[in-house]
Amino acid sequence: MDLRDLAWMVRHLDEQVSAVHLFPDGGLVAGGWNGCVRRWDAEGTLLWSASTPDRVMAITPWKDALALTAGLHVVVLDLATGEERWSHPLEGSADLQCVVGDHLLTTSSVYDIEHFDFLESAFWLHDANGEGLHVHRLDERPWDVIEHDGELLFGLGRPRGGLLATKDGRAFEHRPIGEFAVLAMAHDATGPLVLSSVGDLVRINGDNVEGLAHANAMHTGDGRVFLCDEAGTFASIEEGLAWAAPGAPVTAAGVLAGEGGFVAVARWSGTQGHLHLLESDGDVLATFDVARIEAMDAHDQRLAVGMDDGNVVVLDAAMLRRRLDQNAPSESGDDDAAAHRAAMLAKLRALRN
Repeated sequence: MDLRDLAWMVRHLDEQVSAVHLFPDGGLVAGGWNGCVRRWDAEGTLLWSASTPDRVMAITPWKDALALTAGLHVVVLDLATGEERWSHPLEGSADLQCVVGDHLLTTSSVYDIEHFDFLESAFWLHDANGEGLHVHRLDERPWDVIEHDGELLFGLGRPRGGLLATKDGRAFEHRPIGEFAVLAMAHDATGPLVLSSVGDLVRINGDNVEGLAHANAMHTGDGRVFLCDEAGTFASIEEGLAWAAPGAPVTAAGVLAGEGGFVAVARWSGTQGHLHLLESDGDVLATFDVARIEAMDAHDQRLAVGMDDGNVVVLDAAMLRRRLDQNAPSESGDDDAAAHRAAMLAKLRALRN
């Protein structure tokens, strides 16, 4: 079955999708590799389309604005119209982005192709008018960020590693975690977790947590944490290893919470993309052959995935399960009924597109 037959809606960006964001009201924003940004409402109506200088990575709602990282630039658009309010180039690629009070905090990093490493990074604090308020430079790249106890905690790479904490984007405090350089950060039911650059899972106080050996990425949602490794193992971590699913390397993952929710895992074999929908215990709900997926966002009962073929697919948990049940093979094997269902789904797909 085609994934689009099960979708709440399908939209198109006309270029490879690099970032997606779901709003609480069901609306959607997607950004692409060439800088295109589009916003749709909950019914799928296109509200606006805009252009930015380069590949869109971070999408951050900011009051009545939409902040983006696009290549070297931080870009702020009007949320209602898509018109550009301001744009500034940073020193190196624009990476992470957070709202701090009334201000916007963005990180940048400079990569040295001769040394195959990051040489310098910086934090940039801007106000709503685009005025630069503060710059904080450091030798390490911030790889991830979470909010905890009223602070933003940035996980740092080599040489210092550990965390860099700030409440206002101006004053920063370094907090070591043993000798760990940080690769990713997340929350579980107990509190913050850190994935080190060597694959160890630890609390921010340095306590070790049983995880997945040689993990190189961490995903989170609904208070749950998942790890994956280069071999393609995708593992649920709940007071240790709860379950693991093998496969091709993982490119993105998301979790839908509540009744009817599921875990979505995108994989890439090198020639073919796959989207696996898993039950909370790791059992397979459905599997689809798709274009490569690197952009995914989940909110409440909906999941948005952005694909390299330009498609943006939004799944609704309840609708997905109803349509899977409707298309389950019956004992009688009624070919006419199956053909009728296929024709109706084709009409629905045409309407959605």
